[in-house]
Amino acid sequence: MENFVKNIKQSIDIEIKRIEQQQIDTLNKIKQIVDFIQTSLTLLKQEVSEYQFESPQEEILFFKVWKPQVFSLFIFYVRLYQIEKNRTEQSPAVQLKYLKTEYESLQKDSSDTGFYNYYQAGRAELDHLYFIRGQYDIYSDAQCYSLNTDTSFSTMHDSSVARILAKEHLSQYLSNEIQMLSDKSHLKVASIIEKKWLQWTESKVALVEFIYALYAGKCFNNGNTNLKDIAFCCEILFHIEIGDFYRIFLEIRNRKKNRTQFLDKLREKITKMMDELDK
Repeated sequence: MENFVKNIKQSIDIEIKRIEQQQIDTLNKIKQIVDFIQTSLTLLKQEVSEYQFESPQEEILFFKVWKPQVFSLFIFYVRLYQIEKNRTEQSPAVQLKYLKTEYESLQKDSSDTGFYNYYQAGRAELDHLYFIRGQYDIYSDAQCYSLNTDTSFSTMHDSSVARILAKEHLSQYLSNEIQMLSDKSHLKVASIIEKKWLQWTESKVALVEFIYALYAGKCFNNGNTNLKDIAFCCEILFHIEIGDFYRIFLEIRNRKKNRTQFLDKLREKITKMMDELDK
């Protein structure tokens, strides 16, 4: 049985590599992988139905180690399909926020902590109840995960192990994707600054008026932002040295007429643009 499972696992690994090399979109790749793993699980189930385990220890090994290695891949790729579908055609910033939410949600998942602690501690004294068929106890299955499963191919906690392995795999995937998107975002910002893609071409007075409007409007961190920090970011991003922005703002306040000249100008510009688009 061990060799059969190894061959199944090896064939899955080979097929995944083959599919990933195809010039097709990610969702179609994942669908093909899920279909292949599902077929492999069917073959494994058929083999188990015709096989007589040589000892309880071999049966425990199959349901505690071998089967979860395959089933965890199935769980992982099904969940991965959902994640990739939700992030398709989204901007990098939206993707990053979504993946961080998924990652945090995954870390907070504390279902069946009793068995999780048992498994992670490497304990084995209850393996004869958890990983041998025919030992299902509904009162020990807090989540009722095994209530409607095929008892000829399942035990109380083989699917629990698979979910643990899939969660670890998914956590690593999300962590890598978050890091990659974060790096890309940082490189993008660095490139914008280095290549001076956003050069402020209005007056310093206009920029100060804009900065104070953002500050007064509490546009960042619900208002829990220092004015100097906003000014500093604008200086870096827009390649301009503002100087004494307090003095400039005092000049704005002392205007005899129209103290928000730049903001009014922006309002007129965007109103005109929308009116033209409506025509």
